[in-house]
Amino acid sequence: MEISESVLRKALENIYKKKFNVDTDIEPHLFEALRDVFNKATDGAFAASDHDRDFQQQLRHSNDVFSAFKVHRMQNDMVARLMDSNGNLKPFKQWLKDVLPIASHQCGAWLKTEYDTAVLRAHQAADWQQFQRESDVLPNLKWMPSTSLHPGEDHRHYWGVIRPVNDKFWNEHRPGDRWNCKCSLSSTDEPITPVPDNDEVSQPQAGLTGNPGMTGETFSDDHPYFPKSCQDCDFYRPDLKNRLKNLFTNRVKDCYSCPYIDKCIDRLGADGFKLERKYPNGGTLYIHSDADKDKNDYKAILTIARIFAKEGKTVRITPRLHHKSEEYRSIYGSLIGTRYERKCPDFQVDGVFYEYEGFIKPWNKKKVGRMLSHGLDQSSRIIIDNTKGCSERFIRKQIMARIHLPKQAIDEVWIYEKGNVRLFYKDGTFYKNNGGN
Repeated sequence: MEISESVLRKALENIYKKKFNVDTDIEPHLFEALRDVFNKATDGAFAASDHDRDFQQQLRHSNDVFSAFKVHRMQNDMVARLMDSNGNLKPFKQWLKDVLPIASHQCGAWLKTEYDTAVLRAHQAADWQQFQRESDVLPNLKWMPSTSLHPGEDHRHYWGVIRPVNDKFWNEHRPGDRWNCKCSLSSTDEPITPVPDNDEVSQPQAGLTGNPGMTGETFSDDHPYFPKSCQDCDFYRPDLKNRLKNLFTNRVKDCYSCPYIDKCIDRLGADGFKLERKYPNGGTLYIHSDADKDKNDYKAILTIARIFAKEGKTVRITPRLHHKSEEYRSIYGSLIGTRYERKCPDFQVDGVFYEYEGFIKPWNKKKVGRMLSHGLDQSSRIIIDNTKGCSERFIRKQIMARIHLPKQAIDEVWIYEKGNVRLFYKDGTFYKNNGGN
């Protein structure tokens, strides 16, 4: 139930360097870690049977949304401490010291309380599903005493109350509407009992409104992590038509059914990749959160990746990783056992790795050979920068000189020039600028 130090460190570096839009996006490392914590909490309430599989997925989706808003709150609280009193960016170490209390609360004490409560509410939700299925045999529910060593007083007068499963009483009072509440319900055929005297509708604590067995939400969206209204939400980005429509219809927030937060979550792919763009023909561009956007050739890599994605391909811009890390095995696993093991090519196109090679000014045509040699050390498929217009004849000569070198493999060579990319060589065939052989 802990967030690892390495994950937290990566997240803090991303927030400090603003590698993503802290207003409208979510830090991916923290999101994935927190989502996994809450999924672990709720999954344990369900047996291996398929009875409640769909309902379990509802809770998991609610965990996605809750995690997203929790991370959004945390990252923005941290960003607010980036500048010193003179408006200058604090050194990383100073900022780290200033935001560690936030991280400690959000990923320590508060997270433990949230996890423990998620476990309890998930079990209550699973129980409720079963109560509904068995209501023809066991039509009533009995409020069982708290198992806490130090139970609160606010639920004590409900202990032993027995009411029908569908009684309105359960809409107004139920175990789990207090943080860390350890009361429970039990199905029974015992006769119903009167509602306690002076029974007023008790207000659940923030985030615990509603019966999770009916809503499919681990926590409710009146928790302080959530915005008060759609207009106060950073994820709410309707077009003009929908903004005007919502203005006149007085849109009521429903964060767990919101297409805007869902879209934000969907942009976070597996392994830390974020969906940057999806094209009408099905092409997609993902960028890893650790991709080095500050390196000199990143702009060219991004342009090339977009070109391939526009053609309907799935493109992923990849990060530099240590070859012994678990993340390396996850992303570059297909390279393990090949001559390219330990390498980190720049991007993938439909699962195939490519390396882009630019040049350092001043230009001379000898740099074509260096780009080829350096690129082929990373991948057998490379793209070289030819913005200076070196002749195709010279590039072809450089490729031919390397084809038969020992331990040299050249599957594809592409040329990037004037903002476009074209195939030049593949599997023994050279392609002219017009696409002919």
